Amino acid sequence: MAGLQNFKIDAGQTFTHLMLLSAEPKWKFGSETDQECTKDGVPKWEAQVAAGFRQFGKVVNEVIKVGIAAEKNPAEGLVPGTPVQLTGLEVGVMEKQTKDGRPVGFQVWYRAEHIRPNAATAPPKGAGAVKDEKAA
Repeated sequence: MAGLQNFKIDAGQTFTHLMLLSAEPKWKFGSETDQECTKDGVPKWEAQVAAGFRQFGKVVNEVIKVGIAAEKNPAEGLVPGTPVQLTGLEVGVMEKQTKDGRPVGFQVWYRAEHIRPNAATAPPKGAGAVKDEKAA
């Protein structure tokens, strides 16, 4: 396999759960103040997400780093531990080579269009509603 391969992933069918750990700016190599941007000037972010998936009949968890391009922090308003959905998820696989071109392994990366709170985490209907004493 030479070069780069990108694959669109159905996160709902791939992972048993996704939980936000953090989202931070993706810094340019060697910098702690200069944020990377797309060629269109959109800032890049890196979300760390705990991802569960089935392997040999049991759930295994792994922390994955997911790149997201957005004008502001894509996880703004979400607290660590929030169950999330990754929309437009892609996985990329790139062959690693020595300086003389010999393959020595692969690098895997993840990219998503958006990170959103999982709709299933919304409070049940009526939860937290103030009861009208007169109507009771």
